[in-house]
Amino acid sequence: MEKQYIYLVLTRTGTAISKAIGLVSGKRYTHVSVASNIMLTDMYSFCRDKKEAPLPANFNHEDIDTEVFGACKTIPSEVYRIPVTYEQLEKYNDVIRHFIINRESYTYDIGALFLMALHIPYNMRNKFTCSVWVGFVLGKSGIDHDIKKHPSLIEPENFRSIQNAELIYKGDLKKYRSYIAGKYPNNSR
Repeated sequence: MEKQYIYLVLTRTGTAISKAIGLVSGKRYTHVSVASNIMLTDMYSFCRDKKEAPLPANFNHEDIDTEVFGACKTIPSEVYRIPVTYEQLEKYNDVIRHFIINRESYTYDIGALFLMALHIPYNMRNKFTCSVWVGFVLGKSGIDHDIKKHPSLIEPENFRSIQNAELIYKGDLKKYRSYIAGKYPNNSR
């Protein structure tokens, strides 16, 4: 049986919000997304709905070539893969389907950014930041992310140290797909 993976994509775009988060946090990466295929064609996160403005923001499908990522000349990134069981992958797909179907029930939690900067835990209810949402998705999928923080304080950088996460790419996200196509020519997953 072919091994299954979930992919974590850490990025830093050149948007004003990303620059502000990076300035306040001092962290290299300010955004995290999750995907279940190596080409990242099914990448999701909590982020802005349109490239032109940071709000509104919500659960969104992300594409390297369009919207915010498409507007960037370069996107510093790291891509990690986490091995998962078939059951975990099915649970992951169920969670993603839930968010697709119930998208309007959720929103981006802009206020949480201030609480996170001050390290103040808070109760989450239908509101997420990108990193809090990715942690939530992994947890609901039965994938242990072993981040020892209150769930509301998980930051993108925390995903860099997940025990069984393997770094498979570091560089410009715009060049990721050609790199993967060269490294894994027969792998579209």
